[in-house]
Amino acid sequence: MDDQIALLLGLLLTHFIADFYLQPMSWVLDRNSRHFKSTKLMLHTLTHAALTAVVVMLWECYFGLGEWLVVISATMVIMVTHWLIDVAKSYTRGGIVPFFIDQIAHIVVIITVCLYLNEHDPIMQWLTELTSSSDSYVVLLAYLLVLNPCSVAIRMLLERWQLPQSSSNSAFGALPQAGHSIGLLERTLMLTFILIDELAGVGFVLAAKSVFRFGDLTNAKEKHLTEYVMLGTLLSVVFTMAIGLLARFSLA
Repeated sequence: MDDQIALLLGLLLTHFIADFYLQPMSWVLDRNSRHFKSTKLMLHTLTHAALTAVVVMLWECYFGLGEWLVVISATMVIMVTHWLIDVAKSYTRGGIVPFFIDQIAHIVVIITVCLYLNEHDPIMQWLTELTSSSDSYVVLLAYLLVLNPCSVAIRMLLERWQLPQSSSNSAFGALPQAGHSIGLLERTLMLTFILIDELAGVGFVLAAKSVFRFGDLTNAKEKHLTEYVMLGTLLSVVFTMAIGLLARFSLA
């Protein structure tokens, strides 16, 4: 596997794992309330630093000269910039725009570090090689993106259409977090069908969901409940299709 691709994908994987799988909501709330004084933000930043150090160290052992200075410098850059970006985000009101700006800023830092560590290669040539190999890493990254990151993005996009309290409590004794879990499974199945080039399977997933939700929605007295579910489903489809097609393009 190409060394530049290995480093980039390794750092991207650690970023999404640390940001969306190893960061409890209590840490996010503590960061948003205490800002730069948050101890949870420091723990989150140290988590990123530890994972980054492991990836860069392994990359140096396999492809580099095993220089500790490279490991330390790359780790420090990502750790400090991550802390600064998250502190800046904590002063916003939240929402989808700050969320995307935050993630783009982190990814730009990661790409910059990769380019610096591979400065002997022309930038454009290095970028065109990103989609030429490393199929397993591309697939893993796609699945990571359609799970918690997509859930966060969809929730933020639906905030302006938040259901009234009466509607949210009338879900026939719905299971806690059931909607979230259904969304995760729905996107996982759709992504799998896209990656194996069985787009008809996406229609099957949507049809199956429609059959099971048809009774709930037709019995609902409030029209906005139906519209809310439709918006969430269509956003889920759009995100999954976009990520799946991008992954297919990368694997081609």
